[in-house]
Amino acid sequence: MATPWQVPKLWAGRTVAVMASGPSMSATVAEAVRAADLPAVAVNDTHRLAPWAAVLYAADSSWWAHHAATALHFPGIKATANDSVPYRAVHLLRPTGIDGFDPDPGCLRTGGNGGYQALHLAVHAGAARILLFGFDLDDSAGRHWHGSHPEPLTNTAPGVFAIWRARFATLVEPLRARGVEVVNCAPQSALHCWPLADPFETLAGARTCPTSSTSPPGA
Repeated sequence: MATPWQVPKLWAGRTVAVMASGPSMSATVAEAVRAADLPAVAVNDTHRLAPWAAVLYAADSSWWAHHAATALHFPGIKATANDSVPYRAVHLLRPTGIDGFDPDPGCLRTGGNGGYQALHLAVHAGAARILLFGFDLDDSAGRHWHGSHPEPLTNTAPGVFAIWRARFATLVEPLRARGVEVVNCAPQSALHCWPLADPFETLAGARTCPTSSTSPPGA
């Protein structure tokens, strides 16, 4: 079983990148995030573009099973909120609902998708500003930068992105109340509850603070 975890304040006051797997994500974007020296959370297959990321987050136990041979060798923190993931190397957060934000650092609201959960994790880790990459959430734009997931993994069904967008909107007020700024660096994204911005211009202007440890207690 994955190991129960509480997210420490890894990045208090910092700008953090959360990189999902929408079609706007790319190796070029990942390299720009690395060049900006930002702590980063990679969602699912995006760890292939950013093996240097601080955290690999994946929600689905089937994803972990299919990618175990490579994902378990990811050198950073590995995390999920799915208690069906059987690997002790993966850190487990407790899901406490679908919408909104849970302030307990051992818990997450799920939003029904890994990107939502990875954003939630970044807030727990103390991020003051979060830059979203690959958060396209639009059926017409395609599903993933890497193409469809291979069988037996499932791909997002038409219409689900609209449900996910509504769930992301439930994070806006809780994060604003905590003083967390969120910028969606996918200019063509269908997710409009946070400002849209050019990824390269935003990264060029990003400032970092002194690096905090990315190793959880007892890791």
